[in-house]
Amino acid sequence: MLLSFALSPTRGFHSTLLARIALHDENHACSEFVLYTLPPSVIVDRHELIDRGIEFELWSESNLELPVFAVSQANTSLLVNVRHAEPHGNEVLVDVPIHARYGVPLRGSMPRQLIEVHPPTCFLACPESNMSTDMSIYSTSDPPVNQSAVLRPYSKFLVSQTPYALPAAQLDVPVGSLDDLLPVEAGTVAVVLAAFLWLVYRSWMSSSKIQSHHVKQD
Repeated sequence: MLLSFALSPTRGFHSTLLARIALHDENHACSEFVLYTLPPSVIVDRHELIDRGIEFELWSESNLELPVFAVSQANTSLLVNVRHAEPHGNEVLVDVPIHARYGVPLRGSMPRQLIEVHPPTCFLACPESNMSTDMSIYSTSDPPVNQSAVLRPYSKFLVSQTPYALPAAQLDVPVGSLDDLLPVEAGTVAVVLAAFLWLVYRSWMSSSKIQSHHVKQD
């Protein structure tokens, strides 16, 4: 089912999951799905998927702004219905935009972090038993995602074993440097102190003007 998998680009906070999938048209009663299991460092924005017309179910951290060390370390699950992607012959390309959370700061100059993303699991969901003779596919009555509402009408699932033969993709993202912590803190203290002294100075000047005005009136 899964022919190839990659990330593009492989550097930076914004990338796209690229999956090339073989279509199985011999059984029109079945639907083909792609299931991604993504690490906590990866963000999937449901509004982007809706804008692209992708039919999906997403189980993830709802706050997209938090850094990775401030969220639950549970993986994100993304289920995509391949049926709504644009086909090219007997294949289909499934593109899913992703983003990276800010990572844990590290020592060194311009440190970076490698986020590993494993290939998705592809499977057919069928309304009735349809045993496969392909040794790269196994059949089960248990849905790959138990909490999925989309998969409830189906009773048989033909799961591809191809992802286990493909290497994981890596996203290279920059992280903050702990070496910058001291100068940043010192600069912050200096700015706050300067602002405080400026306010004291302006308050003293305003008070002096008011007192001078009262003296002239007397």
